[in-house]
Amino acid sequence: MDEEKRILQELASSWVSLAAEYAENAAGVTAYYIYGSSEHGASSANAYFEQDGAVVFPEDLVGADGDLIRDMQSTLLDDMSDAQAAFAEAGLAAPTEYRLEYRVEGGKLDLQLEFEQLYGPGLREKSPIEGIEYWLGDRAPKLIRGS
Repeated sequence: MDEEKRILQELASSWVSLAAEYAENAAGVTAYYIYGSSEHGASSANAYFEQDGAVVFPEDLVGADGDLIRDMQSTLLDDMSDAQAAFAEAGLAAPTEYRLEYRVEGGKLDLQLEFEQLYGPGLREKSPIEGIEYWLGDRAPKLIRGS
């Protein structure tokens, strides 16, 4: 296995495990969506959950232990930082955006990567904090309710 695949496999495995642990007691969860962005020295990452047909923020996941949100989010960021460092150490270009979808039934994993700078000065007039909305469109939970 080449180094890039190994790094991505470790990241995906950790992220799926974190989401599964967080959603452990939540009924009706069919998918995890994990979005991460790392550009211009700023990083963000979060997990979202499809529950009973709707994609929700982790704090809106019915049945989950909300006290674990910050730990999960912090570990998502730590994992992405570790992956970024591993890419640099291997002399590989690091992704700027990670979009992981995991289907609980059947364990189907899809990881999409972006290597272009998407956000920041002179680029898109958007923010990575809304990355889930750009990715999932109308299915995504809205950061600003009612928008």
